[in-house]
Amino acid sequence: MTFVWFIVWFIANLVGDHEPLTFDPVNAWVGTLILAIALDLAASHAVGANSRRGH
Repeated sequence: MTFVWFIVWFIANLVGDHEPLTFDPVNAWVGTLILAIALDLAASHAVGANSRRGH
């Protein structure tokens, strides 16, 4: 998910305006990066939880 986000940002940065990644304040691109990282971490955590229950 994070790799897909990077590809989308890279193409958008080349084709459209140059939008830097700013963390103070957080812009829309960094907000979606944080969301992508959170979803990646949550997915890996959820997969591990399922195998611990014995399913």
